[in-house]
Order: sequence, then structure tokens, then C-alpha cells
Amino acid sequence: MLIAVPVNKPDLLAELSDTFGRSKYFVIYNLTDNVSDLLPNPYSTELGGAGIQSARFLFEKNIETLITANIGLHPLSFFNSLNIKVYRCLKGSAEEAIKLFKAKKLEEIETSENEVSTKRNRKRFRRNSSNDIIIKHQNKI
Repeated sequence: MLIAVPVNKPDLLAELSDTFGRSKYFVIYNLTDNVSDLLPNPYSTELGGAGIQSARFLFEKNIETLITANIGLHPLSFFNSLNIKVYRCLKGSAEEAIKLFKAKKLEEIETSENEVSTKRNRKRFRRNSSNDIIIKHQNKI
């Protein structure tokens, strides 16, 4: 079984990356052989879509499990549709995250029917042409 863990430094003892798609590296750990590899994330500097591109990259590397601190809805849905398990580990090194996974102490992250909405709670700003005052609008879900 291949496990991927996003990190920002090329080291098994590096802290987990705060973001999945923008991590600089992935630790790929082979649970069967107890061997790890470090792969640079070619999509870490993308202007948009880094999460889904990184997810596709890991899929092509045949991973079966991902351990991450945070992940976006689109890459999470992508992984769930392929039966790739995603687990949350909020802090620690990649090595500690793998140990927690082996001890079955990590929470699995799944998308549900209620979370499929892609609308975000963003603040919008618009200029009022009559008096040039900025009016703030907030979308509500």
C-alpha cells in the first residue's frame, strides 16, 4: 500500500504541509516494504487548480491513501471517487503521521451529499457609479 504525505521540506521528519495542493514535496511511503521516497510536487506553484492537479499527480503514482492537514473539496471528491482514502493529521512530521495511521488513530475525511456545493462565503466589493462609494456585499450560503 502506498501512502502520500504532503510536506514542505524534502525530509521524512519534515512537518506536514498546511495545504495539500501547494505542498512542495510528497513523501510516498510503501507500507509493505517500509520504504519511503520523496517526490517534488510539480504543481505547487500553479496559479489555480493546484489541488486537483496534485491529486491527479498522486493518482498517477498509484497511491492508495493520503494523510494531510487540509484538503480542498475538489481534490477530496476526486480521491473519494477513486476509493483513495484521505486521513486528517493536523500536526507532526510525516513519520509521526504514518505511525498514527498504522496505529489507526487518524480520522478519515469523506465528502458527503451536503458538502458538494462549491459556493463559497466570499466578500464581494463593488463600486457604486453614482457616488463612488464602495459597497460591501457578502454571499450567504
